[in-house]
Amino acid sequence: MPESLQSKPLHGHDSTTLVQLPDLFILFLSEAPAVNPHYANVKGESEKWIAETCCMNDRSRKILTKTNFALFLSIAAPEARVEELRTLFDWGNWVFPFDDMFDNGHLKDDVQNGQIMIDALMHRMRDDKAELPAPLQSPLIDVHNSVWERVVEGAPRGVQKRFARAMADYSHGVISQVEVCSSGENVSLEEVLALRRHSAGVSPLFPLIEYAHRLRIPDQVFECPSIKEIERVGIDFVVLQNDILSYWKEEKEGVIHNLVAVCRNAGMSAQAAFDHLGYMLQTRYRDWYLALASLPSWGNEIDAEVQNYIRGVQNVVKANLHWSFSSGRYFGDAVHEVRKTKKIRVQKRETDFIPRGGPIDRVGTYEPVLLSRV
Repeated sequence: MPESLQSKPLHGHDSTTLVQLPDLFILFLSEAPAVNPHYANVKGESEKWIAETCCMNDRSRKILTKTNFALFLSIAAPEARVEELRTLFDWGNWVFPFDDMFDNGHLKDDVQNGQIMIDALMHRMRDDKAELPAPLQSPLIDVHNSVWERVVEGAPRGVQKRFARAMADYSHGVISQVEVCSSGENVSLEEVLALRRHSAGVSPLFPLIEYAHRLRIPDQVFECPSIKEIERVGIDFVVLQNDILSYWKEEKEGVIHNLVAVCRNAGMSAQAAFDHLGYMLQTRYRDWYLALASLPSWGNEIDAEVQNYIRGVQNVVKANLHWSFSSGRYFGDAVHEVRKTKKIRVQKRETDFIPRGGPIDRVGTYEPVLLSRV
């Protein structure tokens, strides 16, 4: 059978093993998402602009269109107006080519040049009036500077600060990820998860949703432990979903910071690794509802805005899952079959011959409760 995007995830040979994916479309993720009605029109405008600004070739343009991060953001901000939705689309269409340079591109193990790129990215947000030195200028940086300018013009100061802080956290996470990849050192599941919370680029979406839905929430609300926990759990949901669904693709690219890869490198079988990430997802549902239960009240008007913000975090989680099964980024033409069967094929290792639920080398007996704090 010829290798194709359609055949790879589910059909293999003796060097692969079939694994069952965790249940992902459950509880609040079982509902069909609302999609912004301006999605189709704004999508084309954004993709055309970034392709022209970055002088993309035909192949890059096709990848941009097929990735379709506009759908993600249309689910994340279903009530955004055209102007704000366009800003979100531009950021989303920026983040994938930017992030791919560090994930599996020329900067994945180049700390020095990676730091130069990050410094260029953060330059405008650190000083609105400063001009970027010529050696640091690039079309991708110009795109993000345009997004930043629109956030500054259209959002309260608190939203601006939260977005800039989230982008700083993302930048720090990206460089830390490059340092880990270049060092060749083994890292624990806890360490990688802490790293991925920043490098996955989820946290900037939350203030962008504030901006897009024109929310007006006092800054002190974001110091509330329940709000911080909701944000933390929302990020974890996206990271865990992403690493489960992207592993088939990233295994072939040699990505070592995927959480499934970390579990397998620690000695878990392929199925045990996917099962454990499924268990981690289950604990996040518990944490989510506990955080909601402990949420204080700030009065009627603020509470209404806070509920819209929480719904925005929830929509980001929902958007990531539904987009992952719509874009073709991870499973190509086999995406519908993967969703239906919840099965994919991954490369075999010696640990895959250990019975499901059996002892795992260097990890101990596979009992999820032993890792429940992860």
